[in-house]
Amino acid sequence: MEGLRAARGAGETGLQDMGKTGILGGTFDPIHRAHLVMGRRAMEEEGLDRVLFMPSKIPPHKMGRSISPESVRRDMVELAVADEAGFYFSDFEFRRQEITYTARTLSLFQEEQPEEELYFILGGDSLFYFEKWYRPEEILRHATLLAFSRDGLSGRQMEERASILMGRFGGEIRVISMPWMEMSSSGIRERIARGESVEEYLPHSVYRYILETGCYHGKRIRES
Repeated sequence: MEGLRAARGAGETGLQDMGKTGILGGTFDPIHRAHLVMGRRAMEEEGLDRVLFMPSKIPPHKMGRSISPESVRRDMVELAVADEAGFYFSDFEFRRQEITYTARTLSLFQEEQPEEELYFILGGDSLFYFEKWYRPEEILRHATLLAFSRDGLSGRQMEERASILMGRFGGEIRVISMPWMEMSSSGIRERIARGESVEEYLPHSVYRYILETGCYHGKRIRES
């Protein structure tokens, strides 16, 4: 499939063998351990054949904010998934020259892979403003949502919210629990700006990349 390539050292993507594909989007600025845990839990809980880590090109909710160059975010995602079975980097959104709305991404992806069963993976906090997303009914028409009960949200809160959204927009929303992991890309960047170590939050290869390149505002982060 054009626009989808395996991460370094991960082998072929396997999309020629149709099945269940999870899509985990975001700016990944930087990608961190919680992202990988979400991907793995989604594979285990739903029997996914693969998870595509798909960095956003121009996310609508971050218009006007400074985001690291695509080349940097691509490098970090490829490094993070290189040794993870079933995980792949996708440049599907990078190739587009427009605001990358999830509804449009899923629609275009389904056109290219009409036999693929899609699952869109998101954090629990996103479920509570999902109705404000661009065409939420279209998102649910193309993919099953896999929402993670993290960020301090209880499974009951999540299930209740999922039920409300399905009643309003149709489709299928499934809640998956995961251990509490107190980390976020913005928090990691703030720690880097303060010169603090972030090694515990990142895949080792990503940590080394940031350490060696000083890619965040030229800051050299302190080693543990």
